[in-house]
Amino acid sequence: MRIHPEFNLSSIKRQSGLSLVELMIAITIGVVLMTGVVQMFVSSKTVFTTQQGLSRVQETGRLAIDFMARDIRQAGFMGCSYYTDWSLNSTLNNTNQFGSDFSFETSLRAYESNALPAGMVLNPAPRADTQVIAVYAANEESVAVSEQNDANNVYVELTTPAGAECPSGICDNDIVAVADCDKAMVFQATTVNEQAGRVVLAHAAGANPGNQRTVWGGDAENLIEIFDEGAEVLKLNTVVYYIADGPRGIPGLYQQVSGEQAFELLQGVENINLAIGLDTNTDRVADNYVAPAAVADWNQVVAARLDVLVQSPDDNVSAENQTYEFAGAEIEAADRRIRQVFSTTVGVRSRLP
Repeated sequence: MRIHPEFNLSSIKRQSGLSLVELMIAITIGVVLMTGVVQMFVSSKTVFTTQQGLSRVQETGRLAIDFMARDIRQAGFMGCSYYTDWSLNSTLNNTNQFGSDFSFETSLRAYESNALPAGMVLNPAPRADTQVIAVYAANEESVAVSEQNDANNVYVELTTPAGAECPSGICDNDIVAVADCDKAMVFQATTVNEQAGRVVLAHAAGANPGNQRTVWGGDAENLIEIFDEGAEVLKLNTVVYYIADGPRGIPGLYQQVSGEQAFELLQGVENINLAIGLDTNTDRVADNYVAPAAVADWNQVVAARLDVLVQSPDDNVSAENQTYEFAGAEIEAADRRIRQVFSTTVGVRSRLP
């Protein structure tokens, strides 16, 4: 190979690496860039976590209000008439009670968690310093009376397939009300049987709470105990809402129906509070709202103001500990969860015009 005479190999400058200054500048630029990327990632994650927590809080609060408001609105429901406009009777041994502290006039109650009435057993136990709300009403689903009742039985249409566990949805020893738009009778269906395409509800003795009057109905001279075709039979329910700690130690809204095992309805509900609207001048309008302990006459209850406190499922979502107002008190949170109070006022339909 021929080398050009003007080409000198000694004139070539060899690359010997980066200087310390160049290396420090490169590292500094890299750190600045990585810091920006990490900060953007952390900010995006914080925004996402906050939005997710807020969404969960709002969804839980809306559902809690919907569930409880629906049942409070139906308190005292007993068919097509208001309790003040008709004749309401009972054959039960305790004529005013089929569930804990139930009476037909006091179909909505609220208790402190440490002062529950005898017979109200809740498992898991309610959280301390919370309220327990009990609603008593007939089930909205009814079954029609098929023929006039007699002294020992009430007859209803068969609406369930043959061989079902409970014909027409009514089981042995259920507490039910047979009602038309003028009157109602509450009794315990001690036995329930299918006969000739109908369902026979017997009201004999022996069950708990049992029927004090086991023979009634069919007397043409006592129309208050006669229920003809077109009347309806409704199961009576006791629905209890309360706050308890769930399996993960997070408070939640629990529901118990007619003494069955309570279950967690919504996770993240931290507290509930009910203020009772009283009608003190018989115009069926709430004149003032008071705490349940201040109610002297539960017959005056026509409405309720419900507050629900909901917390986010995760901690360290809020930038700082929140201060919020609940049940008339200002409270500073002990953690950095997002909290929001949801409120609504509900009229008790059976007490309103």
